[in-house]
Amino acid sequence: MSADPDGWSRAYRPLQPLSLAVQLVLLVVAEIALYASYSAHDARFHWATHFLVGLAYASLVLLLRLLITGAPGPRLLLPMVLAFHLYAMLPDLLFRGGVPHYRWMDVFLGHVAAHYLPGGDGSWLLIALASLGLYVGVLTAWIRARRAEAALGLPPGIGLTGMAVLRPQRDPAQTDLVHDEHQAGVQGPSVVLLHGLGASAAFWRPVVRELGGQARTIVPDLLGFGASIRLGTHFHLDDQAAAVVRLIERHGGGPVVLVAHSYGAAVAVAVAKDRPDLVRRLVLVAPAAFADATEARERIGGRSWIARKTMSGSPVADIACGTMCLLRRPLVTLAPRVAARVSPDIPEDVARDAVTYVWPAYRDALTSLIDDSPLPGWLADPTLATTVVMGLDDQTVLASGLERLMGPDVDAVRLPGTHGLPMERPVEVAQAILHGRNTRASTAL
Repeated sequence: MSADPDGWSRAYRPLQPLSLAVQLVLLVVAEIALYASYSAHDARFHWATHFLVGLAYASLVLLLRLLITGAPGPRLLLPMVLAFHLYAMLPDLLFRGGVPHYRWMDVFLGHVAAHYLPGGDGSWLLIALASLGLYVGVLTAWIRARRAEAALGLPPGIGLTGMAVLRPQRDPAQTDLVHDEHQAGVQGPSVVLLHGLGASAAFWRPVVRELGGQARTIVPDLLGFGASIRLGTHFHLDDQAAAVVRLIERHGGGPVVLVAHSYGAAVAVAVAKDRPDLVRRLVLVAPAAFADATEARERIGGRSWIARKTMSGSPVADIACGTMCLLRRPLVTLAPRVAARVSPDIPEDVARDAVTYVWPAYRDALTSLIDDSPLPGWLADPTLATTVVMGLDDQTVLASGLERLMGPDVDAVRLPGTHGLPMERPVEVAQAILHGRNTRASTAL
């Protein structure tokens, strides 16, 4: 969602009172005309049945759209009822042309079967009112949630799906990123570890165990991911960096060793550029750095169907991710079982958190990597001590591509492994965090 207030007004456009009033007048006029049209074959009772069926279906479709897209719409709300009514009554229009009714015509919202519902139009009236009431109730909750966010000074969370449709997001300026803290009393360095796209703090647990009593570690879930899913309504790179800065300041103010994986590396560099006083050293593990937007689309899109659709701007991505958010609870249950079959080495909590995020956070993260990533410029000429840990078998971020981007001042660590180095090689990654190692001339540790 854009921070531009004009963007908010466009999203609220379907709810403008004047527009709704005009639509209501047009709907009433159209329905009166349809009712009168039935007098030609003395079947006015058909009008009520198919109008109520159309109203029920339109209400449920609008409800589903709101839950999946996180925004009301389409712009012309009330004509949806007319459209569904016309679809439901189409066989009656064909009947006037001499086409008799057949059972297959139930594809038109149960055109024939609708007349055999026990209770007749009385039952359809109850169903239509219940469907309409449910939609209006959810829409009212959505409006209240967005108003509550605006009252906090947040951009309204338009596009947030799942439970965010019903409840407001929290202000990240007032609430820390949800995080794990380990070894708070240790005298060693303070280490902050940032996860990548579609992940959470759980991704770093093998490395945290290896760091043991050698460092104090703070491992947050970024805005919109994992346990921080209710924080924020705006998820651009500067929003993520600002949240990490606040977390560091509230835990002593640094300087810290800032460690990041994949997309998290872009966040870490944004923090280092904005507040170098808070960062002692950067350790970037498989940083999602690419020479240009074309390479970024090719490498990231080649590993993920949903990422490919998102980067192409396909509406399929919006629908797919919105549906995933709507079905998050069953997906969280199923994800570990699916992961166990596909890749038994993936821990259950990592598999669960892979589907625990809000769609705008995922979308904005990809946008940051393509349009405004600070990584290539930083790797070429870092202004703080920087270690890059790369996997020799990584097919998402090729080690050879990172080599071409890195300037002579970058400390390079090469490890056998893929994009998931923190889980595959936690001992070596922990050593790189604590000590770094210049292995630019070697091919492996």
